[in-house]
Amino acid sequence: MTIKDTFHYQHLDALPGFTIGEATSAQFSFQPHFHLDYHIGLVTQGTLHQTWEGQKHHLKLGDICIMPPDVVHNGNEQGEETYHLTTFRISPDRLNTFFFDSQYHDVHQQLAPNVIHHPELVSNLLQLKASLQSEQAALQKDSLLISSLAELLYLADKKSELKEDYLIGKQAFIKIRDYCESNLHNKITLNELANLTDLTRFQFIRRFQKQIGLAPHAWLMRLRLERACIGLAHSKAMIADIATANGFYDQSHFNRMFKMAYQISPSQYRLHTA
Repeated sequence: MTIKDTFHYQHLDALPGFTIGEATSAQFSFQPHFHLDYHIGLVTQGTLHQTWEGQKHHLKLGDICIMPPDVVHNGNEQGEETYHLTTFRISPDRLNTFFFDSQYHDVHQQLAPNVIHHPELVSNLLQLKASLQSEQAALQKDSLLISSLAELLYLADKKSELKEDYLIGKQAFIKIRDYCESNLHNKITLNELANLTDLTRFQFIRRFQKQIGLAPHAWLMRLRLERACIGLAHSKAMIADIATANGFYDQSHFNRMFKMAYQISPSQYRLHTA
């Protein structure tokens, strides 16, 4: 990370499960990772190159990237131009509450990773960001929020194609994830995960990595970090307790891994930025 690289996150008290992120970088690369919530990304300067599901995508001014939960992706800037990325990070539950009375209820059942070129909607989403960070009336914020997201979902309304060649199976992955979610505070072994799928350790590692895009240990570390983000943003628990609850050896280990993943410390992530 260079001196030009900056990363900020703002958690909104009035909208639990909604975080605004800002990243400015000269030549920073995001390693393969996933999220537990939706990321709606806007490149407002430069170009960001992302890869998911084996395909390369080039995000530029006027583009909107929708990244659903659990999709492994990476990102990098190529060249010397600085890029700026604004991200709306929205939990599935929060996204559904926006549309509980519309055709987009249970939206997380139908959205796929997508890039949409729509400069006008980018402008509306940036207005939404400014509104949420201001003292404007709640009605004005809510109207802009719902209208912007509804337009985005309308443009992105395509159902994910169900793949028939899942190597460990969709239900098996859900079983693995549920088990890990329930045992994040404990040490989770390769034997335990392989046993959940009735595969050998070698078969499990090979099939998991080919299907998910990350090795099991890297995926589990990201799961621990994503859960820790939720704890930092929406609880007043001590950082050391959040680290322990999510299976880190100690706070020092947690701080180190968190900063490697998000480029800021857990305490900085927890702060509300203006």
